[in-house]
Amino acid sequence: MGVVRTDKWLLEQYETPLIICKRLKTLLPFETEELYEYLHKSGMYRPVSGGKEEVEHLQENNIWNEIQTELKHIRKWLRGPDVPIFIFPSDRYNRTIQREYGGKSGLAFPNCIFLFVSSHNKIEEIKAVLTHEYHHVTRLHALQKKEEECTLLDTIIMEGLAEVAVAEWYSEALHAVWVSYYTKQEALWLWRRHLRDNVNVKRGTKQHEKLLNGGNLYPSMLGYCVGYHVVQDCIANSGLNSRELLTMSAEDILTLASSFEQ
Repeated sequence: MGVVRTDKWLLEQYETPLIICKRLKTLLPFETEELYEYLHKSGMYRPVSGGKEEVEHLQENNIWNEIQTELKHIRKWLRGPDVPIFIFPSDRYNRTIQREYGGKSGLAFPNCIFLFVSSHNKIEEIKAVLTHEYHHVTRLHALQKKEEECTLLDTIIMEGLAEVAVAEWYSEALHAVWVSYYTKQEALWLWRRHLRDNVNVKRGTKQHEKLLNGGNLYPSMLGYCVGYHVVQDCIANSGLNSRELLTMSAEDILTLASSFEQ
């Protein structure tokens, strides 16, 4: 498996992403239109003027080959599964992707990963997204927890672990911008104010998304940033690293993060 040469698909079918998504139906339980809507919401491009030139720029930057090489190293480090990686341009009109994620984003399923990137992204930034998403996949395989069983606590711990992995594999300079949104003291206050009593909210619900991403009455990227601080507190207290924590439950990680008492 490894990195799929989606650049060839894009050069032939850039203007018809539904045809591209039809190729993915065997991997994911969506109808074609539903799948594209889901991927687009997560950062995948919508056809725009000059879009093929963007694909060509990504080719010139050797993105597909660079990510394939990096995947081999990350997989060896995390001892993770062999899953396909699909690279597509990101949606330049998605303000959240552009503002919160620097024009790049990723999406992980147990059996595949999507990277949505821009030719303006440095290769190191794209590798950081790959590391983040591949850490998710490895944790999903390690825990074998059913989707309907997953809670807000599972999600924020998984996000925090993946971002710690980025710093361990590369450096803190490649952290996602949301890591710095709140200090530890602010995260503690936000935890007690918004998250502590909602850790069992189920994934897939509107409340889960609001608490994870923020918006409306909730601070931006609330669950992401607090989850990062929870994991950092766990690591400071236990001396473990993100790879060693891959198989530990979210509840046990929270217990070791003693600053964030229940």
